[in-house]
Order: sequence, then structure tokens, then C-alpha cells
Amino acid sequence: MRRFRDVILEEIARVLPRIGEEESHAFCRELTRAKRIYITGVGRSGLVVKAFGQRLMHLGFEVHLADEITAPGAARGDLLVGCSGTGSTLLPLYMARKATRIGSRIVALTATPRSALAKLANLVIVVPAPLERDGRTRQPARSLFEQVLFLYLDSIILTLMQELGIPSKRIERRHANLE
Repeated sequence: MRRFRDVILEEIARVLPRIGEEESHAFCRELTRAKRIYITGVGRSGLVVKAFGQRLMHLGFEVHLADEITAPGAARGDLLVGCSGTGSTLLPLYMARKATRIGSRIVALTATPRSALAKLANLVIVVPAPLERDGRTRQPARSLFEQVLFLYLDSIILTLMQELGIPSKRIERRHANLE
């Protein structure tokens, strides 16, 4: 089993540092200036972006799962964070089209920089992981993308904590307590 853990760690170590630093700082700026943040993704990418949304809530941001019944209507000044490795997943793409018409800004997290989702976005964060099992990954399809995405988004949270001076105690106070 150790051999496969090493494979995963080596693959992540090759991809994660290739995510653009300038785009990452721009992402933090988009998050901090948004009135409300909506997140969307499907499948395992959706799970990762939901975890990111939870951490944003812990930091004190107003954040909503875009497809949940309790999400208020989006407006100008809001931000949609859409996650899709291919950039063609129907739900994030549909929501990005709607957000464009509404006047909300869009950040796309994708492995496909020329995708339909990326073309709609105001900012594209390219996660340069292969989406299919090939010579660049030994893992099942899209696993590397999702792993790198999770770690990358946690690095965004740490950056926001530092830049905004948010202490860990504040996060602890906002953590779920009905579980």
C-alpha cells in the first residue's frame, strides 16, 4: 500500500505547484470582494468544492451551494465558483451562463483552459492534471484533478486566513455543532 501512497503523493507534487500564483491571488481578491459566493460542481469535484464552501463559511463569508433550495437569488456583485475538470459539465456550465446574464462574476476551476466554462469565466484557475488515466497518472480517471483541487482550495483558505487576519478561534466558533 505504501507504494501507491507514494504514487499519489508524487503525482500531486508534480501538479500542484503548476497552478498559477497570479491567478491564485486574483481568486482571493474575487472572494473577498464578492457580496455572496455561490459554489457549484458535480460528482467528486462537487464534493471538493462543497468542502471549500464550508471552509469559506467558517471564515465568515456568505456562501451558498448554488443548486440548493435555500440559496437566495444571485445578483450583480456576487461570485459563482464553478468547478469542472472538463469544463463542460452541464450543471456548472448552465449556472455560469445564468450568472453571466445576471451580472455575477465567475471563477472557473478546471483542467481544460479552453473549455466552455472557462470561456464564460472572469477568472480561470487551471488545475493542470490529466483527466484520463494515461502516462501522466496511474490513478483512476480524474482522481488526480480532485486531489489537487482539494489541496489547492485549502491553500486558498490558509491564504485568506492570513490576509484577513482570521484566527483559528473564529473558525472553531462557526464550526457545525448539531452533528
